Amino acid sequence: MSLKFTESRIHPRFKLPAMYTLIRVRPVGEERYPWAGYIYDISMSGLRFELDDVIDPGSHIEVRAMLPGVDHITFCASGRVVRIHDDSDEQGPIRMGMAFNSFASDEDRQKLEEYLFTQNSRLAA
Repeated sequence: MSLKFTESRIHPRFKLPAMYTLIRVRPVGEERYPWAGYIYDISMSGLRFELDDVIDPGSHIEVRAMLPGVDHITFCASGRVVRIHDDSDEQGPIRMGMAFNSFASDEDRQKLEEYLFTQNSRLAA
């Protein structure tokens, strides 16, 4: 599986094979994760994901994400929805962008950092 840069930013964004990712989403402070979907791309500053339900921009959310690879990497983070990528009136999943505010632990941040470093190293080879 190869990942590739989708654009040049302070934190490089990596495109992911959505069908091999999983994201669970809940409003900040809630106990359960009412939404499940897929991740399309990710960086150290945020991600683009898809859910069946729209979450309004500005909403604060917590996510539990699973990234593809030999060892599935799971991390938890919180942040806010910054944009809606689908503006059509068609029914179906909606893509949204999320900016990370914090990670659940230093270990969660480190797991994502190592994952992205490994993917970047593979692209450079």
